[in-house]
Formats: sequence, C-alpha cells, structure tokens
Amino acid sequence: MDIGNLTIKGRLFLAPLAGISNRPFRLLARRYGAALCYTEMASADAIFMKQEKTIRMIDITPDEHPIGVQLFGSKPEYMVTAVKKVAEYEPDLIDLNLGCPVKKVVKKNGGAAILKDLKLAEELMAAAVENSTIPVTIKMRTGWDAKSDVFLEVGKLAEKLGVAAITLHPRSRSQNYGDSPDWSKITRLKEEVGIPVIGNGDVKSPEDAKRMFVETGCDAIMIGRAAMKDPTVFSRINHYLDRGRYLPDLTDEEKIILALEHSKMMIDRFGEKNGSKMMRKHLSWYSKGFQGGAHLRRQLKTVNSLSDIKALFDDYLSGNFSSDHAS
Repeated sequence: MDIGNLTIKGRLFLAPLAGISNRPFRLLARRYGAALCYTEMASADAIFMKQEKTIRMIDITPDEHPIGVQLFGSKPEYMVTAVKKVAEYEPDLIDLNLGCPVKKVVKKNGGAAILKDLKLAEELMAAAVENSTIPVTIKMRTGWDAKSDVFLEVGKLAEKLGVAAITLHPRSRSQNYGDSPDWSKITRLKEEVGIPVIGNGDVKSPEDAKRMFVETGCDAIMIGRAAMKDPTVFSRINHYLDRGRYLPDLTDEEKIILALEHSKMMIDRFGEKNGSKMMRKHLSWYSKGFQGGAHLRRQLKTVNSLSDIKALFDDYLSGNFSSDHAS
C-alpha cells in the first residue's frame, strides 16, 4: 500500500505505544513481520523546548525504515517546530495523535481532547502538513464521547488538508478501552475518504485480523496491546493471512530465548539498571502461561541486571519454579 509517496510492503503496523515502542521493541516487531513501526508518542511541546529525553525518543536508525514518528500536542506553533525537528532524523512519515485517552494528555488539550475542537484539529493538521516534506498521517478515535462522533468530519477534513492516511480506533475517549470497538465505523470512514484507512482496536489474533480486513475493507491494521504482550503476533497473523494456517505457539524455551535477547537489547540501549527495570513488564508477559509462572513473575519484577534475568530463567528451566500451576 502507498501512504503518500511511501510504499509499505505489508499490511500490519506496530502502534505507537507509550513506554513500549522504543527502538529495541520496534526492531523485534519488524523482525516478526511489522511492515511499519511507530515511535512512542512524543510531545511537540517537549521537542519545541528541546527536552533531551523526548528528543532521544525520536532518534531512529537506518535499519528501522520504514518508520513513523508520532507527535501529540495542542499548540500549532509548537507543532511547526516539532515537525521540522523530527525531519532531521529522517523518518518516513509523521503521525499526529488525535486519540490518546490518557488523562495527563487530554488535560493539556492533547490527544482525544482535540476532537472537541475541530478548529484546533484543523490548525494542527495544517501546521504539520504545510511544514513537512514527508507524509503526515493521523490516528484518532471516533470522538470525545458517544454523543459527539466526529470521525467522518475529521477524516474528510484531514484528506482535504493533505493528510496521507488515517488510523481509526473506533471507540470514543469516554469509552477508553471499555466496551467493544465498533468496527463498522472503520467501514464508514473507508467509504467516505479516498486516502488509506488503517484499522485499529482489539485485533488480538489471526482470526481477528482477517475479520477486520473482510468486514471493514481497511487498507492495513495497526496492532497495539496484542503486540505489546507478544511481538511475534505479527508473524502469526501474516502466516494465517497468507497461508490460512497457524504457526505453532512458541515453547517456553523459545520465549526465554526471545526474552533474553530483548533484555540485552534494552540494556544496551538504556543501561543495565534502567533497561532491566523497563524489561520487568515484558518479562511478565513473556512468562505468561509458564508452569510455575506466578512465582517466577514475582521474582522477575525485582530484576536489576541481565545476570538476574538469566539466573531466574535458568532456575525455571531447572524446575525450581514448578510448584505453582501454569498461569
């Protein structure tokens, strides 16, 4: 599929996940079949103010292409500066967040809060498109609440302004991640705009992905929470879509090998202590379903080094955590 002048060789994308979509995770997602990855959501305000932590989030490497940088913010003048700064790192596209439901984002009128002010939405999109030399896309929800579905209006406006593609998560901000997403709204958006529409929302399995493609006609699917817990989800879905068959589940040993590699990548990127702490949640996800997993996960929440992680997995493989039920 094409997003502006960018050709994407695949239909599964990694979502911009705060605290997750860092470089090591993006590289793993790419290895397992994500055709396009996004950085973590980065604050346009922070980039404008040259905050080093945020600048580091948009620092990408040549082996990550194609890659998009996602920005959020509510000040068009800051967005102009942020877009120009992001371009220095040579991503393939810039995505604007019009859908984040998190309180600390919306209280500053960012994310999904922008859907309450369509004039502001227009100004932000125009600021990005007019000052970018690469395609600009948006990711949005349906509206602020059930009474204010604005996704069709915003979608048409986005296309008019030159936005190259739209990702729709078909829940309102007030729904957060409760209730089921209404995929029919992805279908409606696809029918109303002439630019690519990317579906998002509760695609957890190969069957879910096939159903979303069939039911909505979307051009691609963005996967977030399912990938967060299992970066190999892309290979499983691609295999099913291409061949109609399932890949075998990873064995415990294979999951441990992946977890250790991921841990090393994180430590190389963020340092021993910080990288280990950042891995704790991933280690819990990797060990889900292990025999004795509950006990193991309690221990994994305390790791501070790669040697800690290796020692716990060695203990597990030797049977030292076998007393609990699989969990």
